[in-house]
Amino acid sequence: MPAHAPDISDAVRSLEWTAAIERTTGSLPAARGVARLRRRDFFHDNRIAFSAQLDTATPFPSSGVFVDHRTGASVLVAGGRPTVRSVAAADVVVAGAMRTAEQLRFRAFYVTEAHRTLVVQQRFDPTTPTPLAVGSEHQRALAGRTPFAVPQVFESGLARRGLGADAVADWLVEEVFDGAPVGPGQAADAVPELLALLGETWERLGLTHERLSGEQRTRALTAFSGLADDPPPGIWPDDLDPHHTWLRVRALLDDGRPLTVGLSHGDPGLGNVLRLADGRLALVDWEDAGYRPVAHDVVKVLMSAPDPRGLARLLEEPASLRPALSAAGAVPWRLQVAVALVLFLSGWRNRYFRAVKRGSVKAANRRMHLLLGMLDDLLP
Repeated sequence: MPAHAPDISDAVRSLEWTAAIERTTGSLPAARGVARLRRRDFFHDNRIAFSAQLDTATPFPSSGVFVDHRTGASVLVAGGRPTVRSVAAADVVVAGAMRTAEQLRFRAFYVTEAHRTLVVQQRFDPTTPTPLAVGSEHQRALAGRTPFAVPQVFESGLARRGLGADAVADWLVEEVFDGAPVGPGQAADAVPELLALLGETWERLGLTHERLSGEQRTRALTAFSGLADDPPPGIWPDDLDPHHTWLRVRALLDDGRPLTVGLSHGDPGLGNVLRLADGRLALVDWEDAGYRPVAHDVVKVLMSAPDPRGLARLLEEPASLRPALSAAGAVPWRLQVAVALVLFLSGWRNRYFRAVKRGSVKAANRRMHLLLGMLDDLLP
Protein backbone atom coordinates (compact mmCIF):
# COMPACT_ATOMS: atom_id res chain seq x y z
CA MET A 1 0.00 0.00 0.00
CA PRO A 2 1.45 3.48 -0.84
CA ALA A 3 3.10 5.34 2.04
CA HIS A 4 0.80 8.31 1.53
CA ALA A 5 -2.46 6.30 1.78
CA PRO A 6 -4.88 8.41 3.87
CA ASP A 7 -6.23 5.43 5.86
CA ILE A 8 -2.82 4.64 7.39
CA SER A 9 -2.12 6.52 10.61
CA ASP A 10 0.99 8.68 10.72
CA ALA A 11 2.24 6.65 13.67
CA VAL A 12 1.97 3.41 11.68
CA ARG A 13 3.72 4.94 8.67
CA SER A 14 6.45 6.14 11.04
CA LEU A 15 6.92 2.59 12.35
CA GLU A 16 7.40 1.19 8.87
CA TRP A 17 9.82 3.93 7.87
CA THR A 18 11.69 3.33 11.13
CA ALA A 19 12.06 -0.36 10.30
CA ALA A 20 13.37 0.48 6.81
CA ILE A 21 15.99 2.90 8.16
CA GLU A 22 17.03 0.48 10.93
CA ARG A 23 18.10 -1.97 8.26
CA THR A 24 20.53 0.58 6.77
CA THR A 25 22.31 1.85 9.89
CA GLY A 26 24.64 0.33 12.45
CA SER A 27 23.72 2.92 15.09
CA LEU A 28 20.32 1.46 15.99
CA PRO A 29 19.11 -1.92 17.20
CA ALA A 30 17.65 -3.91 14.33
CA ALA A 31 16.51 -7.46 13.80
CA ARG A 32 18.98 -9.52 11.72
CA GLY A 33 18.73 -12.88 10.01
CA VAL A 34 15.51 -14.80 10.72
CA ALA A 35 14.69 -12.34 13.53
CA ARG A 36 13.97 -9.65 10.95
CA LEU A 37 10.71 -11.44 10.18
CA ARG A 38 9.47 -11.32 13.76
CA ARG A 39 6.96 -8.59 14.31
CA ARG A 40 6.06 -6.90 17.57
CA ASP A 41 2.76 -5.44 18.72
CA PHE A 42 2.44 -1.66 18.98
CA PHE A 43 -0.40 0.39 20.41
CA HIS A 44 -1.04 3.44 18.26
CA ASP A 45 -3.19 6.38 17.33
CA ASN A 46 -2.48 8.93 14.63
CA ARG A 47 0.39 10.54 16.53
CA ILE A 48 2.05 8.01 18.86
CA ALA A 49 2.93 4.32 18.62
CA PHE A 50 4.61 2.41 21.44
CA SER A 51 5.64 -1.18 21.93
CA ALA A 52 3.26 -3.41 23.83
CA GLN A 53 6.39 -4.81 25.53
CA LEU A 54 7.31 -1.42 27.00
CA ASP A 55 6.68 -1.23 30.73
CA THR A 56 5.53 2.38 30.99
CA ALA A 57 5.20 2.09 34.79
CA THR A 58 8.99 1.92 35.26
CA PRO A 59 11.37 4.86 34.78
CA PHE A 60 13.51 4.82 31.66
CA PRO A 61 15.66 7.46 29.95
CA SER A 62 13.60 10.41 28.70
CA SER A 63 10.44 9.04 30.33
CA GLY A 64 9.55 12.63 31.23
CA VAL A 65 9.19 13.42 27.54
CA PHE A 66 6.13 11.17 27.38
CA VAL A 67 4.23 12.94 30.14
CA ASP A 68 1.60 15.64 29.66
CA HIS A 69 3.37 18.55 31.33
CA ARG A 70 0.03 20.16 32.27
CA THR A 71 -1.45 17.14 34.05
CA GLY A 72 1.55 14.91 34.78
CA ALA A 73 -0.25 11.95 33.19
CA SER A 74 1.59 9.54 30.90
CA VAL A 75 0.69 9.76 27.22
CA LEU A 76 1.75 6.12 26.77
CA VAL A 77 -1.55 4.57 27.81
CA ALA A 78 -3.04 1.80 25.74
CA GLY A 79 -6.62 2.59 26.76
CA GLY A 80 -8.49 1.05 23.77
CA ARG A 81 -6.00 2.12 21.15
CA PRO A 82 -5.72 -0.21 18.17
CA THR A 83 -2.66 -2.41 17.73
CA VAL A 84 -0.44 -2.96 14.73
CA ARG A 85 2.44 -5.35 14.13
CA SER A 86 5.82 -4.09 12.95
CA VAL A 87 9.42 -5.30 12.74
CA ALA A 88 10.60 -1.89 14.04
CA ALA A 89 12.85 -2.12 17.11
CA ALA A 90 11.80 1.29 18.45
CA ASP A 91 10.09 1.60 21.82
CA VAL A 92 8.13 4.79 21.04
CA VAL A 93 7.45 6.67 17.81
CA VAL A 94 6.04 10.21 17.83
CA ALA A 95 4.85 11.69 14.54
CA GLY A 96 5.67 15.37 14.06
CA ALA A 97 3.14 17.97 15.09
CA MET A 98 3.60 19.82 11.76
CA ARG A 99 3.19 16.72 9.62
CA THR A 100 1.21 16.92 6.39
CA ALA A 101 -0.01 14.33 3.93
CA GLU A 102 2.95 15.20 1.71
CA GLN A 103 5.72 15.38 4.31
CA LEU A 104 6.06 13.03 7.25
CA ARG A 105 8.18 14.03 10.23
CA PHE A 106 8.73 11.81 13.24
CA ARG A 107 11.06 10.75 16.03
CA ALA A 108 11.57 7.14 17.10
CA PHE A 109 12.94 6.49 20.62
CA TYR A 110 15.08 3.51 21.67
CA VAL A 111 14.95 3.98 25.43
CA THR A 112 15.30 0.46 26.83
CA GLU A 113 18.36 -0.66 24.91
CA ALA A 114 20.32 1.90 22.90
CA HIS A 115 19.31 5.16 24.63
CA ARG A 116 19.13 6.78 21.21
CA THR A 117 16.57 8.45 19.03
CA LEU A 118 15.98 8.46 15.27
CA VAL A 119 14.79 11.75 13.75
CA VAL A 120 13.28 11.67 10.26
CA GLN A 121 12.04 14.35 7.86
CA GLN A 122 10.61 13.56 4.46
CA ARG A 123 11.87 15.74 1.62
CA PHE A 124 9.33 17.84 -0.22
CA ASP A 125 11.70 17.94 -3.21
CA PRO A 126 13.77 14.72 -3.49
CA THR A 127 16.82 16.74 -4.57
CA THR A 128 16.69 19.34 -1.78
CA PRO A 129 17.87 18.50 1.76
CA THR A 130 15.46 19.20 4.61
CA PRO A 131 16.30 21.61 7.44
CA LEU A 132 17.15 18.50 9.47
CA ALA A 133 20.13 17.72 7.25
CA VAL A 134 21.41 21.29 7.32
CA GLY A 135 20.85 21.87 11.04
CA SER A 136 22.49 18.62 12.05
CA GLU A 137 25.80 19.84 10.63
CA HIS A 138 25.73 22.77 13.05
CA GLN A 139 24.68 20.43 15.85
CA ARG A 140 27.68 18.18 15.23
CA ALA A 141 30.04 21.14 15.58
CA LEU A 142 28.69 22.30 18.94
CA ALA A 143 29.95 19.52 21.23
CA GLY A 144 31.44 21.11 24.33
CA ARG A 145 31.14 24.64 22.96
CA THR A 146 27.92 25.79 24.63
CA PRO A 147 26.66 25.96 28.22
CA PHE A 148 23.71 23.83 27.10
CA ALA A 149 23.76 20.07 26.82
CA VAL A 150 23.45 19.35 23.08
CA PRO A 151 22.62 15.81 21.86
CA GLN A 152 25.53 14.03 20.19
CA VAL A 153 24.86 13.01 16.58
CA PHE A 154 25.98 9.41 16.00
CA GLU A 155 25.01 8.97 12.36
CA SER A 156 22.96 10.58 9.60
CA GLY A 157 21.87 9.62 6.13
CA LEU A 158 19.39 9.68 3.28
CA ALA A 159 16.69 7.04 2.91
CA ARG A 160 15.18 6.16 -0.46
CA ARG A 161 14.29 2.48 -0.25
CA GLY A 162 11.53 0.87 1.76
CA LEU A 163 9.58 4.09 2.34
CA GLY A 164 6.84 3.51 -0.20
CA ALA A 165 5.79 5.55 -3.24
CA ASP A 166 8.53 8.03 -4.23
CA ALA A 167 9.38 9.15 -0.70
CA VAL A 168 12.87 10.40 0.15
CA ALA A 169 13.82 11.27 3.73
CA ASP A 170 16.73 12.68 5.70
CA TRP A 171 17.45 11.03 9.04
CA LEU A 172 19.86 11.23 11.94
CA VAL A 173 20.55 9.20 15.08
CA GLU A 174 21.33 11.14 18.24
CA GLU A 175 21.62 10.46 21.94
CA VAL A 176 18.61 10.42 24.25
CA PHE A 177 18.89 12.69 27.27
CA ASP A 178 17.43 11.61 30.58
CA GLY A 179 15.42 14.75 31.06
CA ALA A 180 11.94 16.18 31.21
CA PRO A 181 10.22 19.17 29.62
CA VAL A 182 10.05 22.37 31.63
CA GLY A 183 6.56 22.41 33.13
CA PRO A 184 4.35 25.46 33.69
CA GLY A 185 5.44 25.66 37.32
CA GLN A 186 9.11 26.01 36.36
CA ALA A 187 8.72 28.10 33.20
CA ALA A 188 8.94 31.54 34.85
CA ASP A 189 12.36 30.69 36.32
CA ALA A 190 13.59 28.78 33.28
CA VAL A 191 13.05 31.57 30.73
CA PRO A 192 15.58 34.05 32.22
CA GLU A 193 18.05 31.18 32.61
CA LEU A 194 17.50 30.20 28.98
CA LEU A 195 18.07 33.76 27.75
CA ALA A 196 21.27 34.08 29.79
CA LEU A 197 22.62 30.78 28.47
CA LEU A 198 21.86 31.83 24.90
CA GLY A 199 23.83 35.03 25.46
CA GLU A 200 26.75 33.03 26.80
CA THR A 201 26.51 30.66 23.81
CA TRP A 202 26.72 33.53 21.30
CA GLU A 203 29.67 35.03 23.15
CA ARG A 204 31.54 31.69 23.03
CA LEU A 205 30.79 30.98 19.37
CA GLY A 206 31.53 34.48 18.13
CA LEU A 207 29.41 37.25 16.63
CA THR A 208 29.44 39.61 13.69
CA HIS A 209 27.41 42.76 13.11
CA GLU A 210 25.66 43.21 9.79
CA ARG A 211 23.08 45.59 8.37
CA LEU A 212 19.70 44.24 7.37
CA SER A 213 19.84 43.29 3.71
CA GLY A 214 17.77 45.20 1.19
CA GLU A 215 15.86 42.04 0.32
CA GLN A 216 14.94 41.35 3.96
CA ARG A 217 13.90 44.95 4.50
CA THR A 218 11.74 45.04 1.36
CA ARG A 219 10.04 41.73 2.19
CA ALA A 220 9.32 42.85 5.76
CA LEU A 221 7.97 46.24 4.66
CA THR A 222 5.73 44.67 2.02
CA ALA A 223 4.34 42.09 4.42
CA PHE A 224 3.69 44.58 7.21
CA SER A 225 2.14 47.08 4.80
CA GLY A 226 -0.36 44.39 3.79
CA LEU A 227 -1.02 43.57 7.43
CA ALA A 228 -1.74 47.23 8.19
CA ASP A 229 -3.67 48.21 5.04
CA ASP A 230 -5.74 45.10 4.32
CA PRO A 231 -5.85 42.87 7.41
CA PRO A 232 -8.22 39.91 7.79
CA PRO A 233 -11.03 40.56 10.28
CA GLY A 234 -10.01 40.30 13.93
CA ILE A 235 -6.27 39.96 13.37
CA TRP A 236 -5.38 43.30 15.06
CA PRO A 237 -5.92 43.96 18.77
CA ASP A 238 -8.60 46.60 19.40
CA ASP A 239 -6.19 48.86 21.29
CA LEU A 240 -3.58 49.10 18.48
CA ASP A 241 -3.76 51.47 15.51
CA PRO A 242 -2.48 49.57 12.44
CA HIS A 243 -1.39 52.71 10.56
CA HIS A 244 0.48 54.21 13.51
CA THR A 245 2.18 50.86 14.16
CA TRP A 246 3.16 50.66 10.48
CA LEU A 247 4.84 54.09 10.69
CA ARG A 248 6.84 52.95 13.72
CA VAL A 249 7.86 49.72 11.95
CA ARG A 250 9.00 51.65 8.89
CA ALA A 251 11.14 53.94 11.05
CA LEU A 252 12.63 50.89 12.76
CA LEU A 253 13.61 49.28 9.44
CA ASP A 254 15.12 52.56 8.23
CA ASP A 255 17.71 52.41 11.04
CA GLY A 256 21.05 51.91 9.28
CA ARG A 257 22.93 50.52 12.26
CA PRO A 258 23.97 46.83 12.19
CA LEU A 259 22.29 43.86 13.84
CA THR A 260 24.06 41.22 15.90
CA VAL A 261 24.46 38.02 13.86
CA GLY A 262 25.62 34.58 14.99
CA LEU A 263 24.75 30.90 15.09
CA SER A 264 21.09 30.79 16.00
CA HIS A 265 19.27 27.66 17.17
CA GLY A 266 16.18 28.85 15.32
CA ASP A 267 13.51 27.66 17.76
CA PRO A 268 14.88 27.65 21.33
CA GLY A 269 11.53 28.03 23.07
CA LEU A 270 10.66 25.98 26.12
CA GLY A 271 9.21 23.26 23.89
CA ASN A 272 12.75 22.40 22.78
CA VAL A 273 14.33 22.50 26.23
CA LEU A 274 14.77 19.64 28.69
CA ARG A 275 15.77 19.86 32.33
CA LEU A 276 18.31 17.11 32.97
CA ALA A 277 18.69 15.19 36.19
CA ASP A 278 21.90 17.10 36.99
CA GLY A 279 20.07 20.44 36.72
CA ARG A 280 21.45 21.52 33.34
CA LEU A 281 19.27 22.67 30.48
CA ALA A 282 19.50 20.67 27.27
CA LEU A 283 18.68 22.33 23.96
CA VAL A 284 17.36 19.86 21.37
CA ASP A 285 15.94 19.92 17.83
CA TRP A 286 18.60 21.88 15.94
CA GLU A 287 16.95 21.48 12.53
CA ASP A 288 16.43 25.24 12.09
CA ALA A 289 19.97 26.21 13.13
CA GLY A 290 21.80 28.72 10.96
CA TYR A 291 23.44 32.13 10.89
CA ARG A 292 20.96 34.97 11.33
CA PRO A 293 20.28 37.90 13.70
CA VAL A 294 20.44 36.23 17.11
CA ALA A 295 17.51 38.30 18.37
CA HIS A 296 15.38 35.82 16.39
CA ASP A 297 16.04 33.30 19.16
CA VAL A 298 14.98 35.83 21.80
CA VAL A 299 11.64 36.23 20.03
CA LYS A 300 11.15 32.46 20.06
CA VAL A 301 11.91 32.28 23.79
CA LEU A 302 9.51 35.12 24.57
CA MET A 303 6.77 33.44 22.54
CA SER A 304 7.10 30.31 24.68
CA ALA A 305 7.11 32.15 28.03
CA PRO A 306 4.14 32.28 30.44
CA ASP A 307 4.00 36.11 30.17
CA PRO A 308 5.58 37.17 26.85
CA ARG A 309 4.54 40.82 27.04
CA GLY A 310 5.67 41.19 30.63
CA LEU A 311 9.10 39.89 29.65
CA ALA A 312 9.23 42.06 26.54
CA ARG A 313 8.61 45.20 28.62
CA LEU A 314 11.53 44.38 30.94
CA LEU A 315 13.90 42.91 28.34
CA GLU A 316 17.57 43.91 28.50
CA GLU A 317 20.56 42.73 26.49
CA PRO A 318 22.55 39.83 28.00
CA ALA A 319 25.42 41.25 30.03
CA SER A 320 27.86 39.05 28.08
CA LEU A 321 26.93 40.84 24.81
CA ARG A 322 27.09 44.46 25.96
CA PRO A 323 30.75 45.05 25.02
CA ALA A 324 30.28 43.64 21.51
CA LEU A 325 27.10 45.66 20.87
CA SER A 326 28.74 48.85 22.08
CA ALA A 327 31.92 48.35 20.05
CA ALA A 328 29.96 47.68 16.85
CA GLY A 329 27.57 50.62 17.25
CA ALA A 330 24.75 48.12 16.85
CA VAL A 331 21.02 48.69 17.00
CA PRO A 332 19.99 48.73 20.70
CA TRP A 333 19.04 45.27 21.92
CA ARG A 334 15.31 45.82 22.44
CA LEU A 335 15.05 47.25 18.93
CA GLN A 336 17.00 44.28 17.55
CA VAL A 337 14.36 42.03 19.08
CA ALA A 338 11.66 44.23 17.52
CA VAL A 339 13.36 43.86 14.10
CA ALA A 340 13.48 40.07 14.55
CA LEU A 341 9.77 40.07 15.42
CA VAL A 342 8.94 42.13 12.32
CA LEU A 343 10.95 39.69 10.20
CA PHE A 344 9.02 36.79 11.78
CA LEU A 345 5.76 38.58 11.01
CA SER A 346 6.77 38.68 7.33
CA GLY A 347 5.21 35.23 7.13
CA TRP A 348 1.91 36.23 8.73
CA ARG A 349 -0.15 35.70 5.58
CA ASN A 350 0.91 32.07 5.03
CA ARG A 351 0.35 31.26 8.70
CA TYR A 352 -3.08 32.89 8.60
CA PHE A 353 -4.27 30.90 5.60
CA ARG A 354 -2.94 27.66 7.12
CA ALA A 355 -5.08 28.50 10.15
CA VAL A 356 -8.08 29.05 7.88
CA LYS A 357 -7.48 25.64 6.32
CA ARG A 358 -7.24 24.01 9.78
CA GLY A 359 -10.28 25.86 11.13
CA SER A 360 -8.23 27.55 13.87
CA VAL A 361 -8.60 31.23 12.96
CA LYS A 362 -9.60 32.28 16.49
CA ALA A 363 -6.47 30.76 17.97
CA ALA A 364 -4.35 32.30 15.20
CA ASN A 365 -5.84 35.73 15.88
CA ARG A 366 -5.10 35.40 19.60
CA ARG A 367 -1.50 34.60 18.74
CA MET A 368 -1.29 37.60 16.40
CA HIS A 369 -2.73 39.85 19.14
CA LEU A 370 0.07 38.66 21.41
CA LEU A 371 2.80 39.20 18.80
CA LEU A 372 1.55 42.65 17.81
CA GLY A 373 1.23 43.59 21.47
CA MET A 374 4.84 42.50 22.06
CA LEU A 375 5.92 44.58 19.09
CA ASP A 376 4.09 47.60 20.52
CA ASP A 377 5.94 47.07 23.83
CA LEU A 378 9.33 46.90 22.10
CA LEU A 379 8.97 49.82 19.66
CA PRO A 380 9.83 53.39 20.71
